[in-house]
Amino acid sequence: MSFTENDIYLIFLDTRPQIQRFVSQRIRCQDTTADLLQEVYLRLRLLTPPPRSETEIRAWLFTVASNLSIDYLRSQKRHGELLAQYGDDKTEADHRAEPERITQAQDQLFHIQAALAELPDACADILYLSRIEGLSHADIAAQLGISTSWVEKQLARALNHCRLSLDKN
Repeated sequence: MSFTENDIYLIFLDTRPQIQRFVSQRIRCQDTTADLLQEVYLRLRLLTPPPRSETEIRAWLFTVASNLSIDYLRSQKRHGELLAQYGDDKTEADHRAEPERITQAQDQLFHIQAALAELPDACADILYLSRIEGLSHADIAAQLGISTSWVEKQLARALNHCRLSLDKN
């Protein structure tokens, strides 16, 4: 049996409550669950080869939901580790740093945060996946459903924007 794109979307809508419970039990945050369900929906276009049964479509939906929730939990763990490592206010370096260097570092951080906030969401996501998650350009392209060339262009755009923002100040 051949499924049309509309058939696949209808199966998604029918399966959505089960997928939502599945993801919600893992993530335990309704907002994040909603975001991940939206991502599953957006990835329906990537469903290849064409499924032969409704069971295949449902299995694919749950696989994507599972992978997205695992990726999310890994990134949260990594964020926690980075915060624990670098977020402690009482490091040895802080005690020895000169007040001017502290002020300069805080100023640079402020300007970088402002520059990052100015980036379009897609550009910021690519920068995050590359620099924080450590994904390759090909992995980012596959995850976001875009070309590797676009990933490279957006990454260059983000880094250049941040560099120019720091150079202005």
